[in-house]
Amino acid sequence: MSMALPHIRVLARRLLWALLALHLLSLASNYLFHGLGYGRKVHTAIWFATFFNVDEQQNLPAWFSAGVLLLTGWLLWEVGTAAKAAGELRYVRHWRVLGAAFALLSLDDMTDAHRILRVGALAALGNASSWLVIAAPLAVIFALAYIRFAQHLPSRTRWLMGGAAAGYVVGVTLVEVVGVLTGRNLLAHLPGQDLTGAAYLRFLIAASLEELIQGVAVIVFLYAVGTCLHRYQDVTAFAAPPPPQPGSAAGAAPW
Repeated sequence: MSMALPHIRVLARRLLWALLALHLLSLASNYLFHGLGYGRKVHTAIWFATFFNVDEQQNLPAWFSAGVLLLTGWLLWEVGTAAKAAGELRYVRHWRVLGAAFALLSLDDMTDAHRILRVGALAALGNASSWLVIAAPLAVIFALAYIRFAQHLPSRTRWLMGGAAAGYVVGVTLVEVVGVLTGRNLLAHLPGQDLTGAAYLRFLIAASLEELIQGVAVIVFLYAVGTCLHRYQDVTAFAAPPPPQPGSAAGAAPW
């Protein structure tokens, strides 16, 4: 499937600016609502603070995050297709499996399906349960399976993708651990324990830091994947035969 996109550097820059704008809108609207108390009983103010809140679901930041993940998954799949066309068949499946993984992450980001893990004993860990108990070991296994794949990548691409993945894991884990140790994640997500006012703003700042780390890491990863796609497309274009010149088409009658 072909889809017209800006050059990967332009696309990544636009996505980063959009991510920053969403976080500023989230913090500003919730500061007015929770910090200064504007519009506490006004439906429009409540909607505005929720719609731009980076820690909520089914709103603009969630759609943006899910869209970037899905776009990254599509680019990964396209790299697999381009690698196959270039004759590099060994890691085609790796590219496509990684693309499918990003598509699943996009679905989870949109539906917040991982909340199902916050039940029973896991719920005692609060918001960190799904990542620290379930997702982290899976991420380690997945990373080990991709060591040889990473080694075959160009050095710059490998460092970009590895750095983005490491930043995502380390940043999110640190923020989640801080949330568990301080109890903020637990208080903000258990029924009947919702935070308000200044306490909620402190939680939102921590949550915004986590979401910002995730967002920047995914965009950097998308940029690295995009450079790979351009490289394969350039190789394929270079290897393709030149288009026939006028008057030299096959089957033309000789003089």
